[in-house]
Amino acid sequence: MSAIQQLITEHMDIWTAADTGKRSGRGRASGNAGSVYGVKKLRELILELAVRGKLVAQDANDEPACELLKRIQAEKAKLVAEGKIKKDKPLAPIGDDEKPFELPQGWIFVRLREIATHLGDGLHGTPIYTANGEYYFVNGNNLKDGKIVIKHETKTVDVSEYEKHKKPLNASSILVSINGTLGSVGFYDREPIILGKSACYINLVQEKVSKYFVKILIDAPSFMEYALKNAAGTTIKNLGLKAINYLPIALPPCSEQHRIVTKVDELMSLCDQLKTRVSQANQQQQTIADVLVAQAVE
Repeated sequence: MSAIQQLITEHMDIWTAADTGKRSGRGRASGNAGSVYGVKKLRELILELAVRGKLVAQDANDEPACELLKRIQAEKAKLVAEGKIKKDKPLAPIGDDEKPFELPQGWIFVRLREIATHLGDGLHGTPIYTANGEYYFVNGNNLKDGKIVIKHETKTVDVSEYEKHKKPLNASSILVSINGTLGSVGFYDREPIILGKSACYINLVQEKVSKYFVKILIDAPSFMEYALKNAAGTTIKNLGLKAINYLPIALPPCSEQHRIVTKVDELMSLCDQLKTRVSQANQQQQTIADVLVAQAVE
């Protein structure tokens, strides 16, 4: 039995929710609401399988992640020697209580900071805005589904403010919302932006860690559990940079990272199709109900 088949078998209530509108443990809901909930839970299960190494098969020919980590460390040491990054402060070892599952073959536990060259947040304050400025002031609420979303109300600054507050963003940069809404992700794609404090940036060691795999890590339910556990505040949650630095992750071999990303994309596309089919079915049912009601009152 494949990991996906086993997932469906062990969590049949979720598939049932997608078809009947029932929410396991949450009472009854309308068909469409229950279906959306069911698809949402399927997505979460796919992501959690992915970050636990149960979504694709391990390949004994892959370079183990422990060797990948050595190459990452060597690259970071080279960048430190060249003066391009600062030397990391020592991080506490990952304790057994931070390891929620047994690692698959070839994987290792690391802290997020170990695979990043830079990790920081944006401006703690308000820049000097300029109407029709060349650069956008972006916060966590501008991040969604891997994109940086420039809204109508997003304010702008001129080049002098950009130069004062710019961050060393590059093609490996992942932006994550850490204040208010936690865990929304956007990839930096050379947008003209400066960051506010509710957006943190993570520059991965280029060509050694897939930013798309790291997005899967952050999208997975286990990250939200970690974020809520470590966030400060009651009504407005704030996840500090220390917690981001110390985030323990299970790191797969580089080749497996790419296989996982491909499989997640494939399964998320199937979830999209399922959601569309269920929505169409519900619309048809509503149309029939409307016709019957109209006929009854004639």
